[in-house]
Amino acid sequence: MRRARVVVAVTALTAAGLTGCADRPNDLDTYYDDTVTTTTPESTLQDTLPESTADPSPAADAATLAAVVHGAVLTPEDVAAEGVSPAAPPAGMSGCLAQVPFGLVAPEHRAARWTYPTGSTLDQLVTAYPDRPAAEVLESRVRCDGEELGIVPEPAVAHAAWCADTTCTILLAKGHLLSGVQVAAADRERAAAAIQRLAPVAAATLTP
Repeated sequence: MRRARVVVAVTALTAAGLTGCADRPNDLDTYYDDTVTTTTPESTLQDTLPESTADPSPAADAATLAAVVHGAVLTPEDVAAEGVSPAAPPAGMSGCLAQVPFGLVAPEHRAARWTYPTGSTLDQLVTAYPDRPAAEVLESRVRCDGEELGIVPEPAVAHAAWCADTTCTILLAKGHLLSGVQVAAADRERAAAAIQRLAPVAAATLTP
């Protein structure tokens, strides 16, 4: 069972900072149970979305979206097997996560970061779109450089994954919710292996 999360509001755009993951499977290193409160990524991310031209999912209210976004942020329990420790996310996301557009208002997106004992990083960005399916955003608005990474988290979740240099990313879409997990490691093999392990964990947190 996933444990209840502690939320601390800091700004209109809240962000939960949890960070890090181990560079090798099942590396149970130091694991922290506390959370780190930070601000969300700023203007380095894409601009807001235009009105949807597709047939969207039923519109979701702000309170519902805030709840599902919060529920999709990985907890210390979720990443415990990775042997990670939390850290504050950067002011702006990099790599593929920087291509995720915001089509919403606070508090409907959150960022988190963990670090490996080796210094590698795991970033997560969770965002929601009140007027359209997140899969539409993933398919039409997100373009990432790199080679495609074959991952199948679960049939109900739309997804795409890439590796560029030594950084690998997966984006998971379900209902109004889009969750991105990105690992930057010393080499591509370690980053890809971490994404393979974390993809089903992140997919399990998504709600319709």
